[in-house]
Amino acid sequence: MESNTNLIEKLPDVSLHCISTPDSEPMLIRFLSGLEESVSVTCHPCALPGERGVGGGEALWRYKTQLMIEASTPVARERQNNASAGEKEIFVIFSDIDIALYRPIRQILPDLMAECDLCFQREWLWENRQANIGFIVFRRTAAVKAFWREVLQRIEAEGLWDQEVVNHLIRDDAFLQRIGLRTGLLPPSFWAYSHGALPSAPCVLHHANCAGSFNRKWAQLSTYRPLFEPVSTVTRRAFETISRQFFDHIWLCGKLGRRTPLGSLAFSADGRLSTQFGKFDIERATVTEQHIVLHRAGEKLFCVLEEFYVDRHRGRMLCVGRLCPMDYIAAPRRQGYFWLSADLDVEGSAAASSKLEISHKI
Repeated sequence: MESNTNLIEKLPDVSLHCISTPDSEPMLIRFLSGLEESVSVTCHPCALPGERGVGGGEALWRYKTQLMIEASTPVARERQNNASAGEKEIFVIFSDIDIALYRPIRQILPDLMAECDLCFQREWLWENRQANIGFIVFRRTAAVKAFWREVLQRIEAEGLWDQEVVNHLIRDDAFLQRIGLRTGLLPPSFWAYSHGALPSAPCVLHHANCAGSFNRKWAQLSTYRPLFEPVSTVTRRAFETISRQFFDHIWLCGKLGRRTPLGSLAFSADGRLSTQFGKFDIERATVTEQHIVLHRAGEKLFCVLEEFYVDRHRGRMLCVGRLCPMDYIAAPRRQGYFWLSADLDVEGSAAASSKLEISHKI
């Protein structure tokens, strides 16, 4: 039997690219908290003012496709042809961040990509050639690069939605044969809300599509999380890490879906609010066995933080909870999400700086 070290050494090299906007930081932390630390990450910040439209709008379609053209630039032939050279395979993932990852990906990619060079998440279960481009896996080959160049050309010439162009091209057998590209769809365990039926196999990831706002996407991910998360120890470890560091940090805070943060705050060792930038109806914080509670003056609650995420790729931590109304009779049935984020101490992010790349292209 092979040792764990030998098995790890045989796993492919995997790099993940994602795009984030300033208001998506909580979603980005949540997404990266589920990604295995051995996968390298490149975050591409992008400003998208105004209305964004389907798939983020045309500016994002072009930007994303340009990034995939760059990411698919072929590597040296001897590295890509691992079957003869004995080298590791190289895979690139391009992912939206409204996704929760539940199981390791590196070890399953070689089998999934055995007959494909470019593979997409499914849009629906009843259509075998309908892709959702929220999660894409590909090899770095000339054929893959030619595919994304064609996508970009059609976006620029006709103003078509990038996903619409992709679905047209993967049905164009003559085009695929001409550029020599093998395409496919990932199994239903790479689940999206648009699939409808729950996956029969353990869920690898959940893409919160068919939801128009960050609040709705977050609610969808949190609703399905108990069904898909393999063990609760991940959540418990995140809570323990954050609760140990909670009173030693300045926390950036805001409401989910708001374009800019509300401000920042900090708490002293006895739980009292000690520092704040911005105006908050918060007096103190307490840590229970599973939650962090933010109290208003008196006995009323401001927020119960009940979701905890640690992004070790970038050295960030996040707490999220529903805001508590002052008056349960007059208040809307559902309150928004309140979040706190801060840098993770070295104990949790020693390797982050050596693996993370950040692109500053806009």
